[in-house]
Amino acid sequence: MTNEEKTKTGRPRLYSDAAEFAAKTRDYFEDIEAKGKMPTMVGLCLHMGFYDRESFSRYAEYGEEFSRTVKAARLMIEDDRHQRLANPACTGVIFDLKVNHGWQDKTVSEHTGANGGPIQSEVIWTANAPDDLLKEVAKLKGGA
Repeated sequence: MTNEEKTKTGRPRLYSDAAEFAAKTRDYFEDIEAKGKMPTMVGLCLHMGFYDRESFSRYAEYGEEFSRTVKAARLMIEDDRHQRLANPACTGVIFDLKVNHGWQDKTVSEHTGANGGPIQSEVIWTANAPDDLLKEVAKLKGGA
């Protein structure tokens, strides 16, 4: 069985026309805006007639026109969350951005010595170190 035959054996797609797919997607955002609600991927998928998010996302594989609509919808929802970050009570929005939109907390730690050079460490000897060892260390450090 060829790949083309395998593709034709599954359930037919809900949308074969990219323009219809885009119009239905726009309809969702217009409807949500009119109701003053927050757009969500789940809400979009349900509005489109899908029963899981992956079905909507899979349309990005069906050509450039479908892909553009899927990407634009995701960006519109992410933009909504981004705009909501100005609200002091935005913990849930931050969580959504991390889980659904690839945002992440990132901490960068750099460990360097003076002026960006290597870290210098000095051995500190205890009072009970042998005298001959202390003299050898003093010589290495340029002392007497």
